[in-house]
Amino acid sequence: MSTATVRCASSPSPNCSPCAAQHTIHAEGATHGPQPVDLGSVGRAFDLTARLEPSGNAGLRLLTTLDGLEYLDIRVDTDAGELVVDRDHASLDSRARGGSYRMPCPSGQPVDLRVVVDHSVVEIFLITTGQVLTLRCYPTGQGPWRLEARSAPGTRLGFAVDAWELHPLVIKEPSTGTAEPAPTSP
Repeated sequence: MSTATVRCASSPSPNCSPCAAQHTIHAEGATHGPQPVDLGSVGRAFDLTARLEPSGNAGLRLLTTLDGLEYLDIRVDTDAGELVVDRDHASLDSRARGGSYRMPCPSGQPVDLRVVVDHSVVEIFLITTGQVLTLRCYPTGQGPWRLEARSAPGTRLGFAVDAWELHPLVIKEPSTGTAEPAPTSP
């Protein structure tokens, strides 16, 4: 199983590619039951591709505090045929709203995702169907953040996950070759 062949019908702008930096996670394997599999650390801005092959309800968890009390779940609900993004525990800040979001997702076949996280903005590209979901969450944890693969008791999740840190955006003005004076105040 590999994420190298994953293609997205709706995807981030090609201009995002130069923002990708260090390849921080490459993980392939499977979960067997409720014991999570640690996939590694990510920063507060990253780009992730994943192929998930669940035999039942399973998915990924982004842990944003060291104690694991704050997390965002992205899981496949095979019973309902949906991809569920659950932010009920995505922030320890009492002002943050929870809730879950659902997208139709065919059961019985691999699920291909691309997830772009930029601090509090999460974009999920469900490559399998071409759907996109953008949401905000307000994590309080400063890092390092961690990713886990998780599955319900009695189920298995095959996974291939790759993640890259994103560089901060730097906007450079084109040089005209001449210096312009700084504006003066009246």
